Amino acid sequence: MIQERNKAGGNVAIPRITKEELKIKMDKKEDLVILDVRAADSYNTSNQKIKGAVRITLDELERDIKKIPAGKEIIAYCT
Repeated sequence: MIQERNKAGGNVAIPRITKEELKIKMDKKEDLVILDVRAADSYNTSNQKIKGAVRITLDELERDIKKIPAGKEIIAYCT
């Protein structure tokens, strides 16, 4: 997906936000989809999880991209 586009010479700009900016968006109840794309061991050993986040690995994301709602801001987080 992104890796393939980068290999083909395309540039993909991925904006970043801070955890504080994410909290503001969540407090405002903005229409977001939050994806937790951390590696399995990072996810399983962490006690920090965002309530309501969709747990999906990068491999699953490539396979199931059509399951992600369109028309919403998508925020992915990882370690």
